[in-house]
Amino acid sequence: MQSSYSLVDFFNKQLKDLKNNSVNEYKQKSEMIIDAVLGIKKAELYTNNCPISENQIEQLEKSFSLLARDVPVQHVIGKASFYNDEFLTPPGVFIPRSETELIVDCVQNDFEDNTKKTLLDIGCGSGCIGITIASLYNNFDVTAIDISDKAIKTANENAKKLKISNIQILKQDIFQMHDKKFDIIVSNPPYIGINELDKLDRSVKNHDPLEALSDQEDGLKFYKYFINNISELLETDGCIYFEIPNSQITHQIIDMINNNNNIESIFFKDLEGNKRVVKLYLK
Repeated sequence: MQSSYSLVDFFNKQLKDLKNNSVNEYKQKSEMIIDAVLGIKKAELYTNNCPISENQIEQLEKSFSLLARDVPVQHVIGKASFYNDEFLTPPGVFIPRSETELIVDCVQNDFEDNTKKTLLDIGCGSGCIGITIASLYNNFDVTAIDISDKAIKTANENAKKLKISNIQILKQDIFQMHDKKFDIIVSNPPYIGINELDKLDRSVKNHDPLEALSDQEDGLKFYKYFINNISELLETDGCIYFEIPNSQITHQIIDMINNNNNIESIFFKDLEGNKRVVKLYLK
């Protein structure tokens, strides 16, 4: 059934309501919903004042009501962009962040396309890091692990959707994973201290899985393990790349690295000039 409601009128009303509800980046998120539900891109949205059907209005209102309740737009539309692909991101799965793409950039900067290496992605979530690297390096043998059943299911679905075959995705706790070394390790670990969770944006703390946000201690658990066990994790001449936060624990991570005489480190900055990714390797 066709309604007399035009897309522009509907869109402007939603923008006004979201602004009144103090939703962050409401315009960009609204454009993403229109694209996902109606298949109308940003450029066309502002030039095509077409009528929308009752069924479309119902779908859109459901999505916008979730957005007004601080549900992340990536969970609303069920997908998120990372590097050159879209990844399924249902509720309960950590949403890929654009700053994490720097890890992939660092790997690409260090390794040729035809290199043969083993790679471990720790805390893979949607699988975005490991799957992206596997797609760029056909000769890499990639293993991705997570402790979440939902993350493992979603990462496998993403690998299948993107037709990536050189990756194995497993439910595994890195602290219980022994007797296997890798040439390359990548990770965006949980680094929010348990006492910092209340300071997070509501859309993050209420919707991203707790185990992907926090080690439920001081935020340093994974970093201590990586730094103190690097020789047990890496093959000879191997390296590990992990993301670090821009928070009160950043200096503690850097101090731990600098105080370990067995390792070398290189820091990579994000677009805002903050140290974001660290590469570690044995001397």
